[in-house]
Amino acid sequence: MIILLVLLSMLHTGLAEITGYDETEKNLLTKLGLNRRPATETNVKIPPATMELYKSMLEQNMTTHFSLPGLHTTSANTVRAYANKGSTPINAKSKKYRLQFDIDSLPEGDQVKAAEIRFTMKYDQVLRNEESIHVIIHDIIKPGTKGLSKPVLRVIESKSINMSTISKTESFDVTPFIERLTKNNFKDNHGMLVQCVTESGSHTHLLSVFDFVSPENTLLLVYTDDGTISDSSTMERMLQRSKRSADQVAGPQKKAKKKKICQRYSMYVDFKEIGFSDWIQAPPGYDAFYCHGECTFPLANHINASNHAVMQTLINSYNPATVSRACCVPTKLSTLTLLYTDDDGKIVLKNYPDMTVEECGCR
Repeated sequence: MIILLVLLSMLHTGLAEITGYDETEKNLLTKLGLNRRPATETNVKIPPATMELYKSMLEQNMTTHFSLPGLHTTSANTVRAYANKGSTPINAKSKKYRLQFDIDSLPEGDQVKAAEIRFTMKYDQVLRNEESIHVIIHDIIKPGTKGLSKPVLRVIESKSINMSTISKTESFDVTPFIERLTKNNFKDNHGMLVQCVTESGSHTHLLSVFDFVSPENTLLLVYTDDGTISDSSTMERMLQRSKRSADQVAGPQKKAKKKKICQRYSMYVDFKEIGFSDWIQAPPGYDAFYCHGECTFPLANHINASNHAVMQTLINSYNPATVSRACCVPTKLSTLTLLYTDDDGKIVLKNYPDMTVEECGCR
């Protein structure tokens, strides 16, 4: 992803006026996992559940994973959101409802880690009692034929909800549904059936609990891993060992001039300026930072130099013609969470590693 930072830097400094911009943009989109520049509509409406997930990732920072209670998403770096396409139940007292999601494929190479349905719940003070409802999610293996056969269903998740402590949103793990679809290339996507089981004599029904009127209030979130997550912990351990060794070799050093030593500088990437604000929904931009400065002999202890950089700088000090000085480069990078629309106009939340420079050093 270091290449991505370089590409963004080039775009930020006016690459649009240079021949070859299209090729550079193509390379950048490839790094982002896109086959082409997304063609999006203006004023894209972001579902509340997706925005909440995006904000939670901002709070976690520095991680490429989605850490969510009850879901095996610790190795996922991408989540795709699909709004419910099912029609509103005709019968207001219905206790069954068919969910339908327009999902017919996933990017090649993406591994499914988890999937959930997030329902937006209705707040009805009258229903705020001690009654409990039992919600069952069925995978429709085979739809039924009216008057001839019943549908073939498989229970994939169930949960009891106390109406007095009902939350703003409720989540149900539907990973088996997505796993089944991926095995047969999404050919048998008949949706899911939501069933509401209540106490005898209860007047509670689906439409009094779930908001099925607005499609974006019922979301299918699919968590995947695209294989780009780097082993940052291993890299950090290697850098720490190199730093300790370099400190031992270098010993006490003279204080270098502040304006010349290797250090981090601000480099704000504005997605509007580089023409990406039409499909990147959030953030509007970010400070990627960059590394600049000299790695002169003797190397100071605090500039995070590797053993190799120490030796290269030492040789350069004796004979500059033999070898160049060590370079000032990023030694620690962190993740950036992007909320964008993909090639098909679907909302995607993705964590990209190595997008922001956290520390610089000589290498």
